[in-house]
Amino acid sequence: MGVPFRLVIYTDRGASHASDAAGKVWSRISFLNNILSNYETDSELSRLGYGAGQGIWTHVSDELWTVITHAQRLSVSSQGAFDFTLGPATALWRKVRRQKQLPSTQVLNSMMRRTGWHHLVLSPEDLSVCLTVPGMRLDPGGIAKGFALDEALKVLGPLGISSALISGGGDMAVLDAPPNASGWQVRLADFKSEPHESGIIELNNRAIATSGDLFQFVDIDGKRYSHILDPKTGLGLTQRVLVSVIAPTGMEADSLATTLSVLGPEKSSAWIDQHDPLIQVRMLWIDDNEHLHQWQTDSFGDCP
Repeated sequence: MGVPFRLVIYTDRGASHASDAAGKVWSRISFLNNILSNYETDSELSRLGYGAGQGIWTHVSDELWTVITHAQRLSVSSQGAFDFTLGPATALWRKVRRQKQLPSTQVLNSMMRRTGWHHLVLSPEDLSVCLTVPGMRLDPGGIAKGFALDEALKVLGPLGISSALISGGGDMAVLDAPPNASGWQVRLADFKSEPHESGIIELNNRAIATSGDLFQFVDIDGKRYSHILDPKTGLGLTQRVLVSVIAPTGMEADSLATTLSVLGPEKSSAWIDQHDPLIQVRMLWIDDNEHLHQWQTDSFGDCP
């Protein structure tokens, strides 16, 4: 999926047990990579794009179906702020970041005609999907790694491991706290340059994801563009925003961090109020006058 994964586990059954458990986790993630990666041209997700616009219905795996249906529900509820069909935009933006040159209006319009979550049609009866526009491609960047974290932790329970942390591309999911600790200590990402100035929270049986342009961005003609794309324009976000989301699952945290980044400060608060009370959010943003602002839910950082 284009990101490194890291696993920490606690067991009192010796190093061989830990090694065996880790091997099973990596096997599961490798299996999911063959389904969900858009870097692998022969992954299940990539192969879906080969029949785009041809009226082909394709039965998909349970794993891909789970991710697609979650993505589509979020697209509906956020009015398109989350869009699983941004594959063509993502590919174009990778090129933009390499060349540091914005695409022409003609190229941008052509790309945008190949995106749009409403062009992805689902058939729940037989777990089939149809990409209805030629050139469509799916982009799992804001959801797949979170789902992989959830699936990795599911491997550990039957092996007798109840205390673990797994991270992927900066997102984290945890089980019970380490021995003699009240929770997993997680340092929050921040715009501040000194890591020790950032806050620390404790997590148990939760996931956290952070989205923003702290590390991934490009400057073009004096304007800063994030790697997070606005589905309405196909271009990187230009408002500097950093969103951390704590949720029951990695998939929720991952996808919501992206969604709220796109919605921005003005809309995110109202949107969150209408949704799951278990979701905790902290948003930092920098306005046009270079002033730093912060908003967070009342319960953010409270350890359940």
